[in-house]
Amino acid sequence: MKTFSNSILMASALVASLAFTSCSDFLDREPLSDGTEAITFHNAEQFQQAADALYGPLPQWKNCTGFMDQNLDISGLASSGGTSVPETDGSWNFGDIRTCCILIEKAEEYTTDIDNSDIAASVGTAHFFRAYHHFALLRRYGGVPIIDHRMDLDDEVMYGPRNSRYEVVNFIISDLTRAINLLPEDKNLTDAERGRVGKDAAKALLARVLLYEGTWEKYVPAIGLDLDGDGVSSGAGKQKPEGYYSIDKMFSEAKRLSAEVIDEAESNGTYSLWNECDSLSYYYLFNIDDKGGNICNFKGAGKKTNREFILFTKYDYDLRRGGTNLTHRIITWGGTNISASFGESFLCRNGLPIRISYTGNMADAQNNPEFMGYGEFASEFRNRDYRFVGCAYLPDRSTWSSRDLDNRKCTVFGQPYPTPAFPERSDDPTFPGNGDTYDQVKDEPAYSSPSLITRPVLRGGNFGTYGSRKYLSEGANRPDNTESSDIPVIRLAELYLIYAEASCELGNGEISDQDLDYSINKTRRRAGVAPLTNALIANVWDAGYFDHATGHTICKKMTMLDEIRRERTCELFGEGFRLDDLKRWGIAHINLTGQKLGRHVLNTAYTKYRSNDATYYGQPCYFPEAYPLVYGVYEGSGESDPDYGRSIATSSDNLFFQVRDYLSPLPLEQIRLNPQLKQNPGW
Repeated sequence: MKTFSNSILMASALVASLAFTSCSDFLDREPLSDGTEAITFHNAEQFQQAADALYGPLPQWKNCTGFMDQNLDISGLASSGGTSVPETDGSWNFGDIRTCCILIEKAEEYTTDIDNSDIAASVGTAHFFRAYHHFALLRRYGGVPIIDHRMDLDDEVMYGPRNSRYEVVNFIISDLTRAINLLPEDKNLTDAERGRVGKDAAKALLARVLLYEGTWEKYVPAIGLDLDGDGVSSGAGKQKPEGYYSIDKMFSEAKRLSAEVIDEAESNGTYSLWNECDSLSYYYLFNIDDKGGNICNFKGAGKKTNREFILFTKYDYDLRRGGTNLTHRIITWGGTNISASFGESFLCRNGLPIRISYTGNMADAQNNPEFMGYGEFASEFRNRDYRFVGCAYLPDRSTWSSRDLDNRKCTVFGQPYPTPAFPERSDDPTFPGNGDTYDQVKDEPAYSSPSLITRPVLRGGNFGTYGSRKYLSEGANRPDNTESSDIPVIRLAELYLIYAEASCELGNGEISDQDLDYSINKTRRRAGVAPLTNALIANVWDAGYFDHATGHTICKKMTMLDEIRRERTCELFGEGFRLDDLKRWGIAHINLTGQKLGRHVLNTAYTKYRSNDATYYGQPCYFPEAYPLVYGVYEGSGESDPDYGRSIATSSDNLFFQVRDYLSPLPLEQIRLNPQLKQNPGW
């Protein structure tokens, strides 16, 4: 039998298009995705190969915009909502579920004792992915038809009504419980098998499902629209199976399951947070790609050092390359950017926000002692969360890039950033270059350097984001479309976050310091942020809290639930969680509407300095008379207004997200084909 690293890489690369290349005779002869009776299931190897093919629909670099949290409150909104019901929608697709059902049914023909057979792991994988796909449909549409067997064109399920969301959740729980019983212990997986689902992956996915649904059922009913409908005229109805979990039981089970994964990881070393690159560990976690002599980080820590990813889309420079120009996308700010409000929500290293109050009054709010303000271009990045500092494009340094035209490929170990080149220095002690005209420095060698550092300038645009280099490839041996870092689907950090949130929900907003140390204080430690404790935030207000309901910065009392949600946002940004989080917390229609403010302009370094680059030399860094920002600058009530001088990033006229958008509409074509399907409420 071929090793897992070969078979899954080749199978998962091509299953989506149903065009397999030679991974095995089995896959060459008949793709499992076709679901035909010509498929042979005569031995354990064929079941394993069929199970390996199920990984194909995991996130891929070719469609990476789907998991980068783009165009949301944390990445910078340009527009939202306002869509109409589509004629067709590729997401309303049950083909991958049918594929899982084929394997499960063939297993029942193969043996009467699956639990103790040589195909148990393959069957467990099929149950895992059947649940995975049902969960994806649930998040998008709410209730959907439950597919628990191989469907044919005349199957009654194809012409029946939807199951309620509660019936779907119950089915997902059942499938994942079955998967947990069948799958192997992760500690017993070999290095070649890393990436295959084991018990820990199934427990982690079930914990994710339970936290999602528990919070959905707790918070979404308050948004003002009954998204279940009656199942007769709209929606999928409210039918709950006998023994359906209560909200508290969902939280309790999410806490228990996440704890089991954490304990297993820490007691056996099965998984651990990746911390190989000092303060840049979080940044480099997402671009590890060391094969073929590529230098993917300054410590030379390759994929074998990464034990944080529990389930991931597996790439390999020799066997399966990314197939998209990822570096170009990221270096040109086309990835998962960091909005102004999100960037300002990253804490200082003492564990508190950049602006704080001890009375709740904005009038006596003060800068965090560690926050250095906006007086210099780089000052706001000092003493901040390493996830922000590591992933943002900083104004005082350049970054490596594997793209040819940037001429900044990393070719040496030990150097996290390229050596900067500064224009000719003069009498200005705070930043290089202070000549009156460009002619004075036009022959300065620094201007021909790819690592030139000049003062940032504002020339049009809306100045609403910081940009993010998360997922950026840096080395010299990754030509366009060959970047091959793995994509995390489930990683250990998420389990810490699930545990903390479930604990806080069970505690009605309270959580012990012991539980915090057990969970998210581990992710904060890697980020260089002080531990979260009850004493730390007692009687402290976040005076830099951007309130999406009003579109302004307010003074908000710090709470444990808010801080746990903040930690989740900072840790998982750009990994496809944000929209689901906004929905399940019942705040999507608030955060995705209303005017959004951008970064600070007035009374900052932008109004303090003149530019020293070749194009705008001698002009003010902010020059609105010649280069006004698209939406201008917000002045509010004057300089005492906490938002005075911020750019206006997005007009409310572009944001139309409504409560109906919590669920997507069913495509019209499907309703015509099956009139038993009722449209989601509000559409």
